[in-house]
Amino acid sequence: MIYNTIREIESTFKILKTDLDLRPIYHKNDQSTMAHLHLGILAYWLVNTIRYQLKQSGIKDDWKEIKRKASTQKSVLTTAQNSYDKIIQIKRCTEQTEDLRKIHNALKQQKSKPFKQIKFVVHKPPLEKIKTQAIAQFSDS
Repeated sequence: MIYNTIREIESTFKILKTDLDLRPIYHKNDQSTMAHLHLGILAYWLVNTIRYQLKQSGIKDDWKEIKRKASTQKSVLTTAQNSYDKIIQIKRCTEQTEDLRKIHNALKQQKSKPFKQIKFVVHKPPLEKIKTQAIAQFSDS
């Protein structure tokens, strides 16, 4: 029992060190070392809490598999420039897979997407009256 717990802790820390770039770094002062240590512990607590909640719902995947399933949902940002040199951006999110939907349900997340579609639309400026000589001749007569 204890052996399995230690194995899970070591496996999770190994993955977190890669994900959060928490490799051993030679810090120049004690504050940096303590911040590094606290970040690692906080990340482990977060992972452990998520895995505990998932196990309560029958999902017994390790952190690497949970991450893989979560990475199936993508965010797409499209940027374009219109003729008025204004930038238009549309940010969308793909649909969830069934595995990811089970994870979200187990964690009691209501939204199927992390954000709504975000769209920045630039309206055209109002048309201006253009006076040319030909138009001026018609309006003067």
